[in-house]
Amino acid sequence: MGATWTRSENEILATLQDVVAIDSVNPSLPGGVARAEAGMVDYLAAFFTDLDIPYELAEALPGRNNIIATLEGADPERVLLFECHMDTASVEVMTIPPFEPHIRDGMLYGRGSCDTKAGGVAMIHAMKRLKESGTVPPLTIAYAGAVDEEYLMRGARHLAPTVKVEAAVIAEPTDLEVIRGHKGVVRFHIIASGKAAHSSKPYLGINAINKMARLIVRLEETLGPEYKAKSDPLLGNPTFNIGLIEGGMQVNFVPDSCRIAVDVRIIPGDTPAGIIADFERVIAAATIEDPELNAQIEQPLSFTCGALGTPENAAVVESSAAACRAVLGDVTIAGVPYGTDGSPFGDQGVPAVVLGPGSIDQAHGAVEWVECEQVLKAVEIYHHIMTNTK
Repeated sequence: MGATWTRSENEILATLQDVVAIDSVNPSLPGGVARAEAGMVDYLAAFFTDLDIPYELAEALPGRNNIIATLEGADPERVLLFECHMDTASVEVMTIPPFEPHIRDGMLYGRGSCDTKAGGVAMIHAMKRLKESGTVPPLTIAYAGAVDEEYLMRGARHLAPTVKVEAAVIAEPTDLEVIRGHKGVVRFHIIASGKAAHSSKPYLGINAINKMARLIVRLEETLGPEYKAKSDPLLGNPTFNIGLIEGGMQVNFVPDSCRIAVDVRIIPGDTPAGIIADFERVIAAATIEDPELNAQIEQPLSFTCGALGTPENAAVVESSAAACRAVLGDVTIAGVPYGTDGSPFGDQGVPAVVLGPGSIDQAHGAVEWVECEQVLKAVEIYHHIMTNTK
């Protein structure tokens, strides 16, 4: 606890202030801390110990543990998981003190306040309410604090195949909307190789940047219309973006290599293998027309996660919607274009929804904040899901 901020008298908000004050910037991001999520694990372990709720640690990465706490229900064999990542984005762009969780005008500020420590705090306080009231939920309730969501989702990737759960609720800032679908991601590099020469005699070389530029245009002209023709009723069409390009040594060389980074957002039904086949098809066609083109997709792929497409009639969607109606008076069931820790669970066939306080517009921002009232309502919503899922 710092001396520059005042701890809230509200127990839930005070807990959120405590965890926002913990630096858990992902170590793979600028300014990331060596201890990574360890401070969060220590805090959560103490929280559950005080409540006599059993927990265990599972090493997802060297020195980086997921934490899983369990509150047994009437049917101990059926488990409903509430999952939240413990790491945060970098603080280097922030224009406010990142770890001083001030509350002003109903907003709680600081890195992770919105993405997504607010959701995690609401989840553990919903469990606390169950424990202290002696309420036995219909299903066993598990909470998982996961590592590494902000980089490669390796915490959830380790967790999803190792826990036996019936459904999952994933904490992310959704403005308390029930998200039952989101796009997945396939990221990879394409490398074009050329032949170096002096720029005064460019005809003696093969300019890899020029070759890549023409290939980029061909990719856009071929796959752009194809992807626009595909559509999911909730998520729209898949998209791709070329976000990085690098090549050449100096201005008076004919560059002998060029490399681009590609980000493809996929919809349910798409697979990483299918996406790669799309790009390989275009590269092959371009090579037939230009035998000097020497381009290939670099292996292994940089990152992949599947799209989430939980059916609207899935029990976890219905219980989440009912909880929002009970607490908020209404519910919005929607899809979003970004990815979450829900992907690894969807890949395992586990129905999942994404639901939490805060707006994605504040995530990763220079000024991050969450509405305190949404955090308090999230506790009510999660508690309702825990006690009413059949």
